[in-house]
Amino acid sequence: MNRSSQRQWIIKIIFQMDFNEESNIDEVLINHELENEPFIRESVVSILENQEQIDSLISDNLTSWTIDRLPKIEKAILRTSVNEFIIQKSVPVQVSINEAVEIAKQYSDQDSYKFINGVLSAIARKHHG
Repeated sequence: MNRSSQRQWIIKIIFQMDFNEESNIDEVLINHELENEPFIRESVVSILENQEQIDSLISDNLTSWTIDRLPKIEKAILRTSVNEFIIQKSVPVQVSINEAVEIAKQYSDQDSYKFINGVLSAIARKHHG
């Protein structure tokens, strides 16, 4: 499975777990037959363990919005990207933002990708100059 596919699975899992906070990561991975995908597991665990910090970074860069008002899919996309380039530092910033924008075009409302790009770019500027 390539990184783009893995990233989409991470977003789907975070989205699912946002709906059902009692979800167990192991059960979710097994249900999706992803238990042998260490990158997915590590990323989801990182997002869950660092969610407060990630959400704070996102919230600090929202204009006229609160994180609680964001649609769950946008929240999952933002959390995944911020985790990649701020927490895990596993993906170059621009690659992560571009992937997030492409996923937003595929899974979100028509103009959500612009919002995703704006928020992630603002976070990147503050943390990477």
